[in-house]
Amino acid sequence: MARWDEILSLPVQSPPNIEFSAADIVWSRVEGWRETMDRLALIPFSRVNDFVRGESNNKDCPTRFHVEARRRRSLEMANKLKVDGILEYILYWCSFGPDDHRKGGVVRPSRTYCTKRKTPAGRPNTKRGCVCHFIVKRLIAEPSVALVIYNQDKHVDKKGLPCHGLQDTKAVGTSAMFAPCISDELRLQIMSLLYVGVPVETIMQRHTEAVEKQGGPSNRDDLLTHRYVRRLERKIRRSTYELDPNDGISSNMWVEMHRDHVFFYEDFSDSEPFVLGIQTDWQLQQMIQFGNRSVIASDSRFGTNKLKYPVYSLLVFDSKRNAIPVAWIITPRFASSEIHRWMRSLYDRIRSKDPTWKLGGFIVDDPLADVNVIREVFQCSILISFWRVRHSWHKNLMNKCSDIGMQVEVSTRLGEIISNICRDRASLDSFHDFIEDFVDCSDFLDYFKGVWFPKLGAWTNILKALPLASAEVSSAIECYHNQLKLRLLNEKDSNIYQRVDWLVDKLGTKVHSYYWLDEYSGKDNFARYWKDEWKSGLTAWRRALDILDSDVVFYGNSARVVHRGNPGHVHVVLNPGSEFAICDCNWSKMGNLCEHLIKSSKIYRDNRSNSLSTSMFEYKRTLMNLLKCPPHNSLLRDHAISMAASVQAQLNSLFARKFCGSRTGKSVPLEEIVTVEPTSTSNKAPNNVNDVLNENQGAPVNNSEVLQNVNHPLENFSIANGIAGSLIQPTEKSSAGLMASEEQISAGKATESLSREGPSLDSHRWQSCNQNCIYQ
Repeated sequence: MARWDEILSLPVQSPPNIEFSAADIVWSRVEGWRETMDRLALIPFSRVNDFVRGESNNKDCPTRFHVEARRRRSLEMANKLKVDGILEYILYWCSFGPDDHRKGGVVRPSRTYCTKRKTPAGRPNTKRGCVCHFIVKRLIAEPSVALVIYNQDKHVDKKGLPCHGLQDTKAVGTSAMFAPCISDELRLQIMSLLYVGVPVETIMQRHTEAVEKQGGPSNRDDLLTHRYVRRLERKIRRSTYELDPNDGISSNMWVEMHRDHVFFYEDFSDSEPFVLGIQTDWQLQQMIQFGNRSVIASDSRFGTNKLKYPVYSLLVFDSKRNAIPVAWIITPRFASSEIHRWMRSLYDRIRSKDPTWKLGGFIVDDPLADVNVIREVFQCSILISFWRVRHSWHKNLMNKCSDIGMQVEVSTRLGEIISNICRDRASLDSFHDFIEDFVDCSDFLDYFKGVWFPKLGAWTNILKALPLASAEVSSAIECYHNQLKLRLLNEKDSNIYQRVDWLVDKLGTKVHSYYWLDEYSGKDNFARYWKDEWKSGLTAWRRALDILDSDVVFYGNSARVVHRGNPGHVHVVLNPGSEFAICDCNWSKMGNLCEHLIKSSKIYRDNRSNSLSTSMFEYKRTLMNLLKCPPHNSLLRDHAISMAASVQAQLNSLFARKFCGSRTGKSVPLEEIVTVEPTSTSNKAPNNVNDVLNENQGAPVNNSEVLQNVNHPLENFSIANGIAGSLIQPTEKSSAGLMASEEQISAGKATESLSREGPSLDSHRWQSCNQNCIYQ
């Protein structure tokens, strides 16, 4: 019993890396059987596969570990619990052992007469007698913890000599130098290319050219064979989504076959609905990489009119500000109880991989979303995105009202109402006045009253309670939504949309492949096979950054924007600067945000000091509310004032046109241009808030020095967690609005285009220095 007391007292280790090896763990020596000392450690059982993958990627001895033996017992078994009781026993062995098929090697007798299998464990043709293995035990006393016993950690044979890898001189020039099979990343790349229709011969041709370019094979992936790719292609061609004529049974079978891709599943019951959460290993990695200290957005209720059950997507934003789906949830309803269950499961899964992972903000697009549940699970601020409503209003206004003058008046009025509601200057009564004033636009009003009027109360409340996300966020979500529609809803037989097994299968295979290839750097080599659903580009916001300022000319209440590809063609933007501006391009007529609209609105607001987007206005108001909160001691007040001054100085440096766009006529990153030294500040204490904000109105401040100024007071600030309670509690909107400030400031990569538009997705640097002290 002393042995198990010592084992259970060991700490459970979970390195923050996505994959980790034995070198990342502190091992302990505990007395074992037959007076031997076992080398062991405790890790989360959910991370056993991460340990296996990390140990397989050994640079000196690349290999794979296969399951040599496994024993399981059910948790419900009516046996007396024992401290040393084993719930699951797994023996992992290096794939170059334990048998030795070399000349004079020893092969276990049981393997000589066994029946030959189609997929023999550990690839027997590569057996070289490696004795490296480890044991994983899942204890009944602690089912969530895995006991790893790793006594044989050297890749040697029974004689103690290296038997494979770079240390084995006899393996030089043979496949034993490398791992016995290709990496998971290359396999995912091949599967993705096959799913989108790239031929086997083309894949092998591009692969061979890449290997020859680097001077020959250097790892196992370079030894890819035509036979292996053909086998994967045949597997895809023979697969089917309909595993059973009954849709429910077929969906259950899919879940059983793809347990690694399902983070939450509940079948229909008397009290609970069907819920299925899908997240592949690649999506989990993207969520950890791009979601940590950043924002996650939701695209809820995709396919409500066509699919049997709508799809709820969670999105992160990559370095190009394109949206990447990191989870898909399929369920007939999104009540608070269901959301809490799958959202908590998703959060626990991420934290089990990276205990330091923390979300900066969550963007919702549904006024009925349970904000309290989201805040409870992720412990972050919440924003609201208005893109779905704007898209629907704009699209139907273009289709149901042919008079351009009436279109401009209606869109202007709607933009003013939404802006005033967000600024607490209007209420639901404004929509009643809108209906009375535009009775002549009968077709659009019939649609407006029939579809949206019952929902306006909920939207009014949520817009007053939460800060509004910027046009950059809206354009990214809108681009993802249109891409998913193109990639998923392209079947000839519409009846197939009523099957859940088809939906989950296509999301996990073909649709997933498209989004993986979006991030694949070598996809340009297969450009000739691109289809409409494969093509992906920059969002409207990013395309707007490439338009020269000189290509935008204002005439009264309209703007002329020169087309980039065709200088002789000009797009007209009516009512620029409004939240509901109108452009004459085909993309905008479909209800989408276009680059011409975004660029003209940006320049319009730059030229008018009193014209701010709604999101930027809310950020400034939140900053003022923060400074007006009475601090309980002078230290908090001094810190808040210095933080506000640094932020204001940074905004000035980012938004100064004479150091940015006006020099080149094009929006470019600030760090390539600004070289001016920061202005000196006075040591005199400010008298009020306006003095704080006005004393930094001089020359722009260098970006890196602003960050140094922001980081400096935090290095010795030991009571960071108390600021949230003392400065942010007075109003709900101020606490939520802080996320907008984080999102609206781009510390290192922001461009001049953000000057009056609002939140940016590039908030990593700002959040790294400010998250712990304010956004708790």
